[in-house]
Amino acid sequence: MTAKKSEPKKKKSVPAKRAPKTAAPKPEPSPAPAPTKKAAQRPLACLVGDAGLVAEYSAVMQSHGVPVMELRSIASLKSSATKVTIAFELTLSDGPGKRSNLKELDAALAPDVPVVTNAVTATVLSQSAGLKHPGRLIGIAAFPTLIANRLVELAPSLHTTQETAENVTAFFASLKKERTLSEDAVGMVMPRILCQMINEACYALQNDTASPKDIDTAMKSGAHHPHGPIEWGESIGFRSVLAVLDALHAWHRDERY
Repeated sequence: MTAKKSEPKKKKSVPAKRAPKTAAPKPEPSPAPAPTKKAAQRPLACLVGDAGLVAEYSAVMQSHGVPVMELRSIASLKSSATKVTIAFELTLSDGPGKRSNLKELDAALAPDVPVVTNAVTATVLSQSAGLKHPGRLIGIAAFPTLIANRLVELAPSLHTTQETAENVTAFFASLKKERTLSEDAVGMVMPRILCQMINEACYALQNDTASPKDIDTAMKSGAHHPHGPIEWGESIGFRSVLAVLDALHAWHRDERY
């Protein structure tokens, strides 16, 4: 009896391990388009007020490439009001005409457009009475010949916003002008002191202390002033000097004015 040969055991086939399914990579979101910057509006200044001051300010602005609208009346502004970026009311003496100009500018211009008003003979606070947007109003020492200097004097009121002050400062920086701030007071600084000096020179002349030429020479050569007080008064206009002195007298009730 022959022994049966044992058959070799069949190896169990182990199924090959399948690689774990990997999730398909999610497509990265496309970057959001960069916000388009709004093009800065080209500056356009509108000027209204005393013809001499309007001409002086207009010449300075245009020499630095700022287009200007010189208005004879606010009515002519309405068709271009949306293009104006800054406005100037340059009437020296306070009165109904100046107040009317301010109200019409306030009504015609966008609320964020600064209005720079001549504040030599009336405070900015008093000029802002009755305006819908008093925060846009800021004062300037607009006086004949002073805009030729490298310094401009501004006066904010209690209502003037920080944005207004910054925008007006930036505008004058574009004209290569530095700015100084004064309190909201009649005369401000430069016109007040200048008019007092001219007034005192006239007293010296009336008292026969010296001739006009000698008074001017003494102040130019001795005190290093750019102009003598008599010739400066003639250049400014003695009516303008008197308007400031009258306003100072009414404000301070002091006989020295």
